[in-house]
Amino acid sequence: MARDLLPELFDRIEDELDGLTLAPDGLRAVVDGRFGEVTVAVEHDPEEEMLRISAAVPPPAGTGRSFLVWCLALNAKYWDVKMGLDSAGRLLVHSDLDAEDDADIDDLAAAVVERADAVVDLLDDDLVEWLLDRDLGTPGQRERWTARAAQDEVEEDE
Repeated sequence: MARDLLPELFDRIEDELDGLTLAPDGLRAVVDGRFGEVTVAVEHDPEEEMLRISAAVPPPAGTGRSFLVWCLALNAKYWDVKMGLDSAGRLLVHSDLDAEDDADIDDLAAAVVERADAVVDLLDDDLVEWLLDRDLGTPGQRERWTARAAQDEVEEDE
């Protein structure tokens, strides 16, 4: 029988990811980032011996073909996080990790946190900046994205 990694991971990372919960279908953390409130999912496929860390958001309205080109370019730029579409047509930002039964759980937990941060960073930094540069998003979104960028700069200076 395959090892159930999710409860072990939960015990090690619950203090690292805000609002982390253990559900029957995986771990879930609600992150309030610059992009907005995003649910980061951690799912384990024991047969494939892998973990997927992901966040799914509605695709940005009005983006068109240039957005697809940008996604492809971003996939070539980052080796640890990729973008695609899920079965519901949402933009899926994901990262896959090898998770063999004999994997060191502490190393795996550290990698999960690192990849969850990378997923959120791609949304908060790369995607938001691309949308702002093209004046896309609702007025409320653009206001949030600009305000959060200023807030993040102040926090970095402190």
